[in-house]
Amino acid sequence: MTPLGYIMLPVGLAGLFLSRKWLYRFFVFFTLFSASSAANFGEGDNGSALQLWMFFGSLWLLRLVIERLPAFAFSIDRRILRPCLWLIAFLFVASLSLIMPVYINGTLAIASPDLFDGSETPLFLTSHNLTQLLYLIFGGGIAISVAHSNLRDEDRHETERIILLSALFISVWGLFQFFCNLTGIPYPDYIFNNSGSGSGKGFLETLNGVGRISSAAVEPSMFAQSLVTLLPLTLPAWLRRGSVLSVSIDRSCTVLFIVVLMLCTSSTAYLGLFILAVLLLPVLLRTRTMSAARALKFAAMAGTTIVAVITIAASSIPIVSDVINATLLNKYSAGSGLDRAWSIGLAFGYFQKFPLLGIGWGSATSHDLIVKLLSNVGLIGTFAFLGAMHCVLRANWHALDPLVLPSSLSRAAWFLALAVFLCTSFLITFPLAFGNFWLVLGMAISTGWKAGPAQTPMLTSKSHNQITPLPVGSD
Repeated sequence: MTPLGYIMLPVGLAGLFLSRKWLYRFFVFFTLFSASSAANFGEGDNGSALQLWMFFGSLWLLRLVIERLPAFAFSIDRRILRPCLWLIAFLFVASLSLIMPVYINGTLAIASPDLFDGSETPLFLTSHNLTQLLYLIFGGGIAISVAHSNLRDEDRHETERIILLSALFISVWGLFQFFCNLTGIPYPDYIFNNSGSGSGKGFLETLNGVGRISSAAVEPSMFAQSLVTLLPLTLPAWLRRGSVLSVSIDRSCTVLFIVVLMLCTSSTAYLGLFILAVLLLPVLLRTRTMSAARALKFAAMAGTTIVAVITIAASSIPIVSDVINATLLNKYSAGSGLDRAWSIGLAFGYFQKFPLLGIGWGSATSHDLIVKLLSNVGLIGTFAFLGAMHCVLRANWHALDPLVLPSSLSRAAWFLALAVFLCTSFLITFPLAFGNFWLVLGMAISTGWKAGPAQTPMLTSKSHNQITPLPVGSD
């Protein structure tokens, strides 16, 4: 048990007996803290961690089961049934894929999951496969439960407030880490970077001798993915259609997130911002927030401004040029980039040998999304996963309407969040063992249905054109 775990243990136990809502709030807040552990098991590269979001998420699910057990009320709401069934199908195929290590039984040598380690070991079914499958099933259960818990506007808005506060906190903590790196002040990693997992030491990474920013995440790329994914939540404040915290705070969050993303020296941050900008335009057009002519003009101006700023900065500030070269231009000709590409090539070879179910969930390491799925769960599992993601994104896209109602604002934000998350995951190891993906997926599932006129709650306008739902029931 870590010191942070000893502090959170009584909080979690109190929530288990007294308040389901507080357990949920702590779970949501800590989903971005992938390097923060309540307890560590093992040491070094073989170590694993009970992350705080897992701790509170487990207690929250347990409380839900205890509350629903007397009535045996475990059915899935019909409004979110289809995407949940797709997700369950993927979890079933991932479970079924564990017959492959038993079938292979050591006749295939697989590469080490660690970068720069060229060793190979025969493939057998191990506890690692079972642990990775449990992570996956737990995450799927979390996503479905989050979707169920956020079908009402007021519940969804509370979740959005909590996760935006969490992103605000880790951004400020990231700036503090940046200040420590510049000044030489010892960074207190023992507070939020206490994960015993071998992949949880991203705060030690450097670029050209300068420490990189990972904040409370396991590495800079995961930190960047968390922030760029949540940027769409601040969009209504700029459109004067609403806000999560307040118009001024939401806009400040936008500026802060972008500054921190620029400082974290991660290619995921820079490409993620570009992907978000590209996806934002069709959403604005779909919701009739902006005309086609204005959208093209806006895109041209924004693109020209970004290119000009980057060009001037790269030519006049040496450290900016070094960062651009290291994170973008030379990334895949450098050591880590080549090794990641090598892992993808090896994993694709495993898929070619066992195309239907792959070599079993948790067996192959691939630093991308598609080949990771193909190598671990084969064509069947990949089809189920992509089917689930397509179902969620398609439902949200078809339901997009003018950004007036709170549900419409949330739908656009979480559609963008999930789309950006998936697009950036083509570039990095897909973080299925971390909570932010499952939260984003659950929220996107919850917004994928559209109420008819008779189901739409009464609304009231407030200052700054903010629209807030009136309560439609008690918790």
